[in-house]
Amino acid sequence: MGIGVGRKSLYKAKETPSLVIVPSVPYLIIDGEGNSNEDEYTRSTRLLFSLHDLLCERTGVVENPVLECIWTAREIENREPWSWSAMIGEPHGMTDSLFKEVRDELAFKQGIPTLDIYRSNIEDGLCVTLLHTGPFSFEGKSFQMMEAYCKEQNLTRRGRSHREIYLDPPRRRRDDLKTILRLPVREL
Repeated sequence: MGIGVGRKSLYKAKETPSLVIVPSVPYLIIDGEGNSNEDEYTRSTRLLFSLHDLLCERTGVVENPVLECIWTAREIENREPWSWSAMIGEPHGMTDSLFKEVRDELAFKQGIPTLDIYRSNIEDGLCVTLLHTGPFSFEGKSFQMMEAYCKEQNLTRRGRSHREIYLDPPRRRRDDLKTILRLPVREL
């Protein structure tokens, strides 16, 4: 079982900030608002995993899905509320017609709407990345390290968004969770 054709290097990071160039990657995506402890987020991510599994079953591709999320602070002053785009890299060999067929099949099987799930290629470009180990509530220190690195390297963030890549299974609650953090940046 693999992560996905040509994507393994995107799921590695050091515990200290470093630069990475993230190319265009095709994703299955669903958007929402709120935080990761809310029902909407949980339902949405479960739906993504179910769709990915069904697509892999249909195509015969064996891949381990990795949940990622782009978090955007809607109000920069207080960092709340958040809007998010939860995503999983789409299986190799995907077509638009297969996606729509399997998405509709999933809606029928589970009796839930799936039309909010869409496909898109996302290219992050130049990013500062870091492997955060620990609870999500301690990510602030990791982001401070990344911001300090940006200053040292004469870089600035692009926008108000950041990406989190969850290397551990969803809903796992431990003190040693591994999450790759990414900030899109540009040179000053």
